[in-house]
Amino acid sequence: MTIPVDYPEPSTVILCASARLAQGIRQWLSSSYQQQGLSQWQAPQVFPLQDWLNQRIEQAILGGQIDVAEAPQGMLSGTQEALLWEQAIQHTLRQHEALDLFNTNGLASAAMEANRYLIEWNISLDMAAASEETRQFMQWRQQFQALCKQSGYLESVRYQSWQLAQLQQHKLPMPARIQLAGFDRINPHVEAFINLLQTTGVEVTAFNNGSPALSIQRMAFAEPMDEIRAAVHWAQQQLVANPQAKLAIIVPELDALRDTMANLLDDTFHPEALHPAHTETPRCYEFSLGLPLNRWPLVNSALSLLRLAFQSAPMPQSALSSLLADIYWSQALHEADARAALDAEMRRQLPLQVHAYTFARFVARQQQDEYPILCPALHADLTALLNHAKQAPRKQLPSAWATSFNALLQATHWPGERSLSSHEHQCHTKFKDVLTQFSALDTWLGAVDAMSALHRLTQLCQAHIFQPQTVRLPNITVMGMLEASAQPLDGAWIMGMNDHLWPPLSRTNALIPAELQRQARTPNASSEVQMAFASQIHQRLLQSAKQVIFSYARQEGDRLLRVSPLIQAIPETSATPLSATLAETLAGSQTPDWQWLEDHLAPPVQEGEHISGGTGLLRAQALCPAWAFYQYRLKARKLETPHNGLDVMQRGDLIHRVLAAFWTQQATLDWQTVDAENLKSKLDHIAAEVIAEFNQAFAQPFSAVFCQLEAERLSKLALTWLWEVERERPQAFTVTLVEQTFKPFIEGIQVKLV
Repeated sequence: MTIPVDYPEPSTVILCASARLAQGIRQWLSSSYQQQGLSQWQAPQVFPLQDWLNQRIEQAILGGQIDVAEAPQGMLSGTQEALLWEQAIQHTLRQHEALDLFNTNGLASAAMEANRYLIEWNISLDMAAASEETRQFMQWRQQFQALCKQSGYLESVRYQSWQLAQLQQHKLPMPARIQLAGFDRINPHVEAFINLLQTTGVEVTAFNNGSPALSIQRMAFAEPMDEIRAAVHWAQQQLVANPQAKLAIIVPELDALRDTMANLLDDTFHPEALHPAHTETPRCYEFSLGLPLNRWPLVNSALSLLRLAFQSAPMPQSALSSLLADIYWSQALHEADARAALDAEMRRQLPLQVHAYTFARFVARQQQDEYPILCPALHADLTALLNHAKQAPRKQLPSAWATSFNALLQATHWPGERSLSSHEHQCHTKFKDVLTQFSALDTWLGAVDAMSALHRLTQLCQAHIFQPQTVRLPNITVMGMLEASAQPLDGAWIMGMNDHLWPPLSRTNALIPAELQRQARTPNASSEVQMAFASQIHQRLLQSAKQVIFSYARQEGDRLLRVSPLIQAIPETSATPLSATLAETLAGSQTPDWQWLEDHLAPPVQEGEHISGGTGLLRAQALCPAWAFYQYRLKARKLETPHNGLDVMQRGDLIHRVLAAFWTQQATLDWQTVDAENLKSKLDHIAAEVIAEFNQAFAQPFSAVFCQLEAERLSKLALTWLWEVERERPQAFTVTLVEQTFKPFIEGIQVKLV
């Protein structure tokens, strides 16, 4: 690759709309110089816009051009700004009778967006004609600004306005040339910045390292999955033809399709990654953005353990199953089999929602059962986790909670007994960085309880996008529609070009009158605004690569889809072949010479050997010998579906126990002398004893009210059986045996009969 003739001079400053784009342009510049054989060079300076403004203001303060006493303390981070908005909303609504019903997180997000629109797009509100929502928002905004003044910090949009004012007021020195990269939408705020630069003599141009496409195609596919397969197959063919090619697959709904894309790309380019030892094999592709930190298994494990420790409400049993399968705490590798058995038993004994201490008692009981499920490390670490949580103060500052959280995780031996891989180590380091940032929220958050602290920590993890660093430079970049490529591309495939996805649908902010947003042409304000914005993106895409392919699906399920109006003018060409999954590839490969082994006989049962199952074994053997072997010899059975209360088998067992207890106490019976009231009283007493005994041994004891209702049900059912069925016996009788156990030998196999 050679540097274009219009390549920016070393004195040029390139300002980017995002930090990722700035980093990508730096890498592209460095790679371009290296490919020219240069060992040293002077490259243009590349900054995200906010970083460049920060640098200019800091230099002016150090140089004495700006009085430090007049400068704000700093700029609020996104987390800090959201916290202040939530506090402002809660303060304003503190007297509202339905305060607990409000989603303050969602309201804070909407308020942040509305506040940004007002400042960036110069919107003035007429309070006399304002709606109730707008008046509420302005009250929140007034309180928010008071909190900002109290702290000395400004939110990002006002801080940037202050920085621009300082540039203009103090006539700070500027570079001769500035290029803007990635600014697809120029708002009045950025426009004022450009005007300021131009009035001071700066040459402002758009950064463009692309050129008009040599080939533009449009393809149609039956369904969205076919689009994905075709795009991956196209990328494979391009790399076969040119292993050094730089390609992009651009997806409007990238977050929803990310896993599907990753699986198919792995099947096509890295089938070896299916093996656990090669999971972190450097890929020939990358996603432009990583995943929120809390979605990485190692961090999700830490947050789940903390939630188990501090959450007072019961947890879904599915969450506990995930923790039992989690390899990042305790001795998960050594106790993997025991944990799996514990999970199966938990599904059988515990309800859908389980408290942490109930789960701990269940684990402890399994260690001492007649047939124990031994996982001593899990039991010890779970006990230590809950003890640490119990000893923690009810409320404390975030920095203190960070220390407590660290201690809790160490008590469970998180992040596990094995050495971390490279990606896991990077993830672990990032999580520690986020904990440090969480510790810095003391001033903003104050003393909070454990769940509030954990909620904030989870929000921080969700806000931090993490992607492991790899040594290989990828050939394929999978990106979203709004992301600009940092380097010229050999080919770009843009999928999802249906009219319901592109242009995107309009979405106004509910806190500002919609008409004002349409007049100001704020983002998402109207279909007209969306079409203009999408058209601008479309023009950029047409100059992003030598070969540009647009694709769309004709149908999704039963829903018919239409092509986006932005690509209707492009002639449609025949679709490319579809990429196959790894399973399809293996299924279609040449069948090896199989060796057939006759193995229809199971290992023989030894003479006198006991096989559990009783009459159930005989019944299963008669119905299906194979299933009898699986169930009673291999002990294979499906995982039970958790349920609340008693299942059918437990209810049947209880009534069985009641009748057995009754006949044990009633050695003889003459129905002619039986009084119904006395019989009912006796059954009530027996049912209460049976349910109490059952409840004592049950993993999660039932409430007294439930036990009373169940005892009444058992007594009524037993009375109905005795009075309407057993009373039909013509004469008095004597009970000789109740629940007598026999262990006869049938064909040399000992079977237990009751």
